[in-house]
Amino acid sequence: MLKTTVLLLLLSITLAGCQAPVEGPNDLISQTELMEARSLVRTTNVGVRVDLYTQVFGGFFERRAGNAQGSGVLFLQDDEYYYVLTNFHVVNPRDFDRASYLLSPSDETEPIEATLHVFDASKDLAVLKFPIGDLDLTLIQLKARLEIPLIEGELLLAVGNPSAINSIVTYGEYLGYVSIKEVEFQVLLHTALIFPGNSGGALTDLNGHLVGLNTWSYQNSDERNLAIPLEEIKTFLETHDLWP
Repeated sequence: MLKTTVLLLLLSITLAGCQAPVEGPNDLISQTELMEARSLVRTTNVGVRVDLYTQVFGGFFERRAGNAQGSGVLFLQDDEYYYVLTNFHVVNPRDFDRASYLLSPSDETEPIEATLHVFDASKDLAVLKFPIGDLDLTLIQLKARLEIPLIEGELLLAVGNPSAINSIVTYGEYLGYVSIKEVEFQVLLHTALIFPGNSGGALTDLNGHLVGLNTWSYQNSDERNLAIPLEEIKTFLETHDLWP
């Protein structure tokens, strides 16, 4: 009888763990849904490494002066290239003479050389591109949330590469829009944790649809972070004929 009771108790705990409901603004979200969403957003995530160079000896030679790390998201392909959205401050060569870019899609083990395609410093947005070759990569869904406003308290996922560790996913809630001094448009405020290296990574809904691009921390708070909203991303991409 004792063995039967223990088995029933263990089964009950296991089943409860599989469901693990998390109360959202309109629904209950199961652990299975969370894990599926996490897996999906990881497939579109890209690690971005920027190697920086300076010229020496009158410009005849150059030396590697350091590197920077960030994140990006696969959003488009044409007949020749994949395109990756990221922050301009991630890929900006700043005061260095040259920068080279190495990307690490989640499905690839070897870094891929990329080129800076377009950017807008005022929006802190940029696009890198690299040849398709034999790669078969997943693109994030851009259009799904354009006409569906976020709901306060809605669960969001942030994916990125803090400390160059690829495809770390965190969860949080959408809080609203706020104004900041860095840009002229309002930005998304949310509670998903982001760290150095997350810049340029996707902020998505539970279905893996893009809602923003993680860019800033919020006034020294680990529990409040900021993202460039989807409508500003759309404007930027349309300007450069990259909206799918």
